[in-house]
Amino acid sequence: MKKIIVALAFGLLAAPLTTKASLVENEKPTKVIVENSVKEVIDKYIKAIGGEAKMKAIYNVEMNMEAEIQGMKLIISGVTDQKNERLLNVTEVNGNVMSKTIVKDGTGTVTAMGQEQSLTDEQVASVLKNQIYAFRELYLDELGINVTYEGTEKVEGEEAYKLAFEAGGEANTTEYYSVATGLKIQTKSDIIGTMVYKDYKEVDGLMMPMTMEITNSMMPMPLKAKVTSVKFNQDLDDSVFN
Repeated sequence: MKKIIVALAFGLLAAPLTTKASLVENEKPTKVIVENSVKEVIDKYIKAIGGEAKMKAIYNVEMNMEAEIQGMKLIISGVTDQKNERLLNVTEVNGNVMSKTIVKDGTGTVTAMGQEQSLTDEQVASVLKNQIYAFRELYLDELGINVTYEGTEKVEGEEAYKLAFEAGGEANTTEYYSVATGLKIQTKSDIIGTMVYKDYKEVDGLMMPMTMEITNSMMPMPLKAKVTSVKFNQDLDDSVFN
């Protein structure tokens, strides 16, 4: 099970916007109750990213990233196909495949350190709710996700709106959106730990984080990854998901 959790955590790095930046472990968040609503926070986020029309036009994403941990070079690549509910995440360490996650046709497998294991129905559901959609905030009703506004907290010194996403089990997350910019700056969940998103840049009219950092109890230190390429709406052959 530990290998599956680690593999899924690495896979979330390559998921477009559901996960990614940096956590100060000892910083105690200051919660401030502010009159606001879920809709206002999400509307501000959508506007900051590039607008609903551009976001809804995205039906698949290819993302490649590089990172280094304990002197080892990691290449993290991911493909999410929203239209056909398919996903591929591959993590290579020094040129060797360390983990590979495939979800298609309602089932999923994780291969980690030479061992393959099927994902449970709950884990597949979590992937479909958290990773398949480039911009999950646009599809909350369809996904049956209930969102609660929980005021504001400090994230690395920046004031952020806090939203609790109740999607069921491992799919539950807490998302933080910058009060100043509207952009998502942090994600927390039981399965990934803490993911922070930084260095947003425009890609084909949409703002995407170019630096992402994950802190997880399964890893010896925070993993900081840099995006090397992002491509939208590619022609995907079925063989990609094998």
